[in-house]
Amino acid sequence: MEQIALTLLIIASLYLFAQPVWKRLRRGAEGKGSLRVDHFKERLVRFLQEVLFQSRTILQRPVTGVSHALVFWGFLVFLVASFHHFATKYGWHPFGQGAFYRIYGWIVALFAILVIAGITILAFRRFVLRPLTLGKLSWTSGLVALFIEVLMVTYLLSHFDLLSTASAQNANWWIHSIFILAFLVLIPHSKHLHLALSPFTTFLKDFELARIHPLDFEKEEFGAERLSDLSKHSILGAFTCVECGRCFDHCPASQTGKALNPKQLMLDLKAGLLKNPEEIAVGPIIQEEILWQCTTCGACTYQCPVGIDQVIPLIEMRRGRVAAAEFPSTLRALFDNLEKSGNPWKYPSDQASEFIESNKLPLFKEQEVLYWMGCMGRFDFYYQKVSLAFSQVLTAAGVSWGILKNEKCTGDAARRAGNELVFQMLAEHNIEILNKAAPRLVVTTCPHCLRTLEEYQELGLNSGTRILHHSEYLVHLLHEDKLNLSKTARSSVVYHDACYLSRYVGATHARFPRQVISNTGATLAEPRRRRERSFCCGAGGGLLFTEETVGERVNHNRVKELLATEASTVGTACPFCQLMLRDGLHDLEKEAIIVKDIAELVADCMRS
Repeated sequence: MEQIALTLLIIASLYLFAQPVWKRLRRGAEGKGSLRVDHFKERLVRFLQEVLFQSRTILQRPVTGVSHALVFWGFLVFLVASFHHFATKYGWHPFGQGAFYRIYGWIVALFAILVIAGITILAFRRFVLRPLTLGKLSWTSGLVALFIEVLMVTYLLSHFDLLSTASAQNANWWIHSIFILAFLVLIPHSKHLHLALSPFTTFLKDFELARIHPLDFEKEEFGAERLSDLSKHSILGAFTCVECGRCFDHCPASQTGKALNPKQLMLDLKAGLLKNPEEIAVGPIIQEEILWQCTTCGACTYQCPVGIDQVIPLIEMRRGRVAAAEFPSTLRALFDNLEKSGNPWKYPSDQASEFIESNKLPLFKEQEVLYWMGCMGRFDFYYQKVSLAFSQVLTAAGVSWGILKNEKCTGDAARRAGNELVFQMLAEHNIEILNKAAPRLVVTTCPHCLRTLEEYQELGLNSGTRILHHSEYLVHLLHEDKLNLSKTARSSVVYHDACYLSRYVGATHARFPRQVISNTGATLAEPRRRRERSFCCGAGGGLLFTEETVGERVNHNRVKELLATEASTVGTACPFCQLMLRDGLHDLEKEAIIVKDIAELVADCMRS
């Protein structure tokens, strides 16, 4: 009778687990696009690091990360132990009853103790400390914590023979079994579904942070108007969210009092997808205002321990709104100017030509380096100084270089604000002139240009074209002893990491600007949030061209942190960052603090 009862319970539990999981997987399969499985070896390595060894979980929050890792590793161990546990009721002992079984039993017991420690710490944090990042209390979280504690205790009672009678031992066996099966049923209806889905989201996640899929207008792809229009990985991510709140902790919008909360975004998408995937996304499910508060800085994606790319569904929904001509009026001028003038500010191309000619900047004719100036390098009065400084450095280093007279904006702001049509129009022009020029090496002072030029390779840019940020190229020149710096700088410089350099291009790029600054003789100061954890300046995602009216201004928040270092100079390596930080210092009446690009710092040392 016990075997029959157990069999029925197992079948019922498996059905109650599989049915909601299948519903969620079906929703994901109905999403747009395809899931990438290229670079299998690299994906497998990342899977082992981030899933099996919990590297990202532990790195970002060591105490809670280790606690979670203990629970996760215990879960893996108990998967095998639970199989053996149920098999014994049918008279089968997969591990035998000898030395191997006893050794394995002690290993499981050790993990049971570690799991109790880990889940107790996590429960204390959630239900006693209750940090804001975790949000409101969840009954399922408490229930799961209770289930895990009971499972571990009942196993230890059995392992150490702490129950004196056969009936007590059998009762303990059934309690352990029922809690295993109840936990199985609970998983799909709680955040703990990530146990089943996060290995897939992590494995399938793109290696490029917030990689944007090009729209094919001939196939009537216009972005996500309905929830079912979201990409497969975005939908899978919505069901995978573990609600840890790391994205909330690092989101510039969330941290400056705005409505956008990346964690809540994923939870709202999940609720909408389960209710009706054909529902209109923006309005009924996602608030309109939060859609346009994202700077696309990528901090949420970089922090996420379960492979979610929160930036992508936001951009997908922005595309849907732009296609429906529903977007903030402040973006209208940006889109019109890019379409008509090829730059965000409606400057005539003659103005850039005059700047180029008056400063005798050489045009590219098969030289060693093509310097991609970007819109701000060509038109912005303050950032033109960076263009001239970098030009001076290239010439002094004996580099053969030139520029393209007729380059247009790369379309970064348009694409990330959801206007793929204008982006592809600009991309088509730039790809044509780049392929015609056929440079071996393109160097740019703008991380946004760098990222977007890399995206051009998916749209037809010659794959043999190498694209570098000027911080990396300056380090190359230093290593080649081509820069004769006096190292006379005596100021202290606090370097602000640009999101599109330290996270998008790669965390290793955070060291290049610092190496450049150190070689000028300046004292390098570090803000609290730096490198891949740097805080955004507020300009990305097209927001440089909109009005920030809710909460604290993002650039004010960042400037205050930089001022806390008491450095006399703020070092940058991005035109957007330089503009936003300069404006922030002006707003806070701290204009005595100088903002300089690393190219200017190098040029200053070469002049002295």
